Amino acid sequence: MSDTFGAIQTLTRKLEKQRCLIIADDLTGGADAGVQFAKRGLKTLLIPFHGEDAVSLAARPAQDVLVINTITRGLPPAEAFAILSGLLKSFDPKRFPILYKKIDSTLRGNIGAEIDAILAETALPLCFLAPSYPEQGRVLVGGIMMVGGKPLALTEAARDAASPVQESYVCKLLTNQTSLSIGRIDLSDVASGKEPLRRVVEGEQRAGRRIIAFDAVSRQDLATIAEVALSMETVPLLAGSAGLAGEVARILVPGKVKIRPKRQRTFRHVLIIGGSASAVTHEQLQRLQEDGLPSFELPRDIVSGNGRTGTEDRWKLVRLLGNALAGGSAIFRTFTERWIENGDGAASIPQRIADVMADVALEALREARIDAGDMALILTGGDTALGVLQLLDYEGIELEGELL
Repeated sequence: MSDTFGAIQTLTRKLEKQRCLIIADDLTGGADAGVQFAKRGLKTLLIPFHGEDAVSLAARPAQDVLVINTITRGLPPAEAFAILSGLLKSFDPKRFPILYKKIDSTLRGNIGAEIDAILAETALPLCFLAPSYPEQGRVLVGGIMMVGGKPLALTEAARDAASPVQESYVCKLLTNQTSLSIGRIDLSDVASGKEPLRRVVEGEQRAGRRIIAFDAVSRQDLATIAEVALSMETVPLLAGSAGLAGEVARILVPGKVKIRPKRQRTFRHVLIIGGSASAVTHEQLQRLQEDGLPSFELPRDIVSGNGRTGTEDRWKLVRLLGNALAGGSAIFRTFTERWIENGDGAASIPQRIADVMADVALEALREARIDAGDMALILTGGDTALGVLQLLDYEGIELEGELL
């Protein structure tokens, strides 16, 4: 026991004041990973990267953790590869010794292409991939991604409008996305502890593996994976969900953390923009509507740009939503999955919906003429949230905490 405690102390001293760069392919994923560090008291900033201008990583000395949203989840793999390669041209491992690739726990996006780009630009020899997020019921067992007790391909992720995933076996999914050699470490090896797991990892390295996927069903499993990674002479690229990110943050700032709570504010006007296709989000919004909160749905003809009717309906919606906000709070939502089921599933539809929702929401806010200090936005759905923030010309988001 004392040897274990001593090893953790040594690891903590080694990692003290080390900074972390997180690369995410969408806004909510970046926030979800970054907030794990913010909760431990680390100064965390999330910024966008569009690919046209290089991010000066050296110009961010105030942040312990820098999260970059590359907005690449729905792009073709070659384009995602090029964007990440461009981003990392100025990467200096001395500034960010820990590099974390945030991936979706339902394996959406260009995971293989983006890992390829990062390993190529940084010359890191190895990637640890652990997508499990036990608190969300998402675990990798026997190499199969399970979501709520079902294989991934049998869940709503397979019907995702922008990035459907129809393969549950992570190694097969990655084989279709990368030419790098892929290994997998079974749950029994992960559960055996840090030193036995390290030996298994070394064996995979000797076999020439560049990406190693780890089974994990608990926080302890993720903690063991993180400890092995961060104790290696060359820290590998870490690729995972917010679950693994939380364990990395816990190692960087061990023990209980007391963070002085921010002064609570009360807002007279709250606009909830529901752009997520998640069934849980829809249930939450339905409950608020049943409790009396005015709710407005984005009509199909506004998105399709259906001539005069669409224009008239758009301005009618803006006025109704603006009037509701002027008097208090409101919900503005859409049901993207219904459009897909009805045959409107073109790849551009989800982004078009997000763009129109953001535009209508901002017009309604102007219509309501509310002072910014009296207004709060609750944004669900990464594309919709990003659309709103871009219309507000945001430069970044300081992450402070999470609601749940």
